[in-house]
Amino acid sequence: MIVNEFAGPEPSPQVLDALVTYVREISFLPNPKLAPGGHLSQQASNAARRGQMLFNKPFRRAAAMSCASCHRPDGAFVDHQVHDVGSGGFYKTPTLLNADFNAPYFHDGRYDSYAQVVAHFDRHFDLGLSKAERADLVAYLDTVGDADAPTTRNTVQAELDELDAFVSVLDTAIPAHDRAVINQTVDAVGNEWRELGENFPSHSDTSVNGGVQERRRARGVVSGLVLTLRRIAMAAAAGDFNGAAQAFADYRREVTVAAADMKRAERWSLFNPAVRQAHFAALQKLTDLAANGAK
Repeated sequence: MIVNEFAGPEPSPQVLDALVTYVREISFLPNPKLAPGGHLSQQASNAARRGQMLFNKPFRRAAAMSCASCHRPDGAFVDHQVHDVGSGGFYKTPTLLNADFNAPYFHDGRYDSYAQVVAHFDRHFDLGLSKAERADLVAYLDTVGDADAPTTRNTVQAELDELDAFVSVLDTAIPAHDRAVINQTVDAVGNEWRELGENFPSHSDTSVNGGVQERRRARGVVSGLVLTLRRIAMAAAAGDFNGAAQAFADYRREVTVAAADMKRAERWSLFNPAVRQAHFAALQKLTDLAANGAK
């Protein structure tokens, strides 16, 4: 994909391993309305159960086809094939899992709701659905596409876990003397650290009450980590991979200290919803004042 579809350079084995590891850890959000095998659980509504029957029912003009023949319930609601569904070409079947949070629908985002999608299939395949049947099928799709916890509040620990997974590429890139991967990783992780540091407002931010020393300390340790990361890249560029390994070990130790400092400052950071709201409300006020002054 990287080479053939995006005309990118051939990635190293370390990059490929990291990408594969990342993809394998991607999972669907839990949905208590679904049982193993894609069956509805007892929590599903009667309308959804009626919709499930329609979903599995053969099309009246093409008995070998049904909604379920492409969106296979026992296969994460996909068949890994491409089809012409009257949308202007052949496109790969998308999963229906967690689809409630992925609107708009179709390859070009032409439909905003399941009702519009069902109406399209009813027209294109001449399904002959009644108004009530369309509603039941929508209820089924809404049930399959649901999730128990579609979003979770971000935290310092969540950010640290993500950074740790990303920087672990260096565990193999440094011994392999792969300068390109080392530089790419250092740049990417360094940028992530800088963004993380911005979640701790500076002492001059009057929208945040308290925690000045804690916020200053959190911003400071983030800056220190970025510098240590640069030492890794500089050592690798000079061919000193032992020095790069030592700098990486230093980085690991510094992260432990930084994590404690950031967690102490978390209550005064943008990870706190109340602080975040006050911070951006103050920024909006400044924007409005500037706009009014320019008139």
